[in-house]
Amino acid sequence: MAVKNYRYKERRDRMIRRIGLWVGEIAAVILLAFVIIQFCFQTVTVHGESMQPTYYEGDTLLVNKLSYRIGDPGRYDPVLLEIENGTAVHYTVKRVIGLPGETVQITGGEILIDGEALDYSFEEEILSAGLAAYEVELGEDEYFVMGDNCNNSEDSRVANIGNIKRTQFVGKIAGRIGSGK
Repeated sequence: MAVKNYRYKERRDRMIRRIGLWVGEIAAVILLAFVIIQFCFQTVTVHGESMQPTYYEGDTLLVNKLSYRIGDPGRYDPVLLEIENGTAVHYTVKRVIGLPGETVQITGGEILIDGEALDYSFEEEILSAGLAAYEVELGEDEYFVMGDNCNNSEDSRVANIGNIKRTQFVGKIAGRIGSGK
């Protein structure tokens, strides 16, 4: 009888250990997924037309949040930004045009970086230069951003957005994972 009890306890203990390992593995996977979602990637849905024809209303985009924790935003990068407007905070997708230390100006529908024409063309001629009608000098941690739909975009050309601080970058758009079209 004692041998039977011993075997029963041994099997029960082994099963408890297996269940404990299984629960631990599941917890580790959930924790890893949380860390990846929280610190590495995020999804965002496009609202508005400011990034057409690249991204459309309702598109779901994957944002690489890790890219700008390691490196700096580059010219032409499509990015997710955190914009504070009074007490409200909202997120917007734009394209990096001007980099820290540069001077940006829009004249005759053309973007000038440090007086040289930018080698990038929007679908349409830029009709409104906004703040960039005059030279805009970017500070050491400031960027100039625009929407691809340049004539229907609230971006660095308007006073309530202006130059973007490095801390406002959430991440780089890694790609479209769902279409709103």
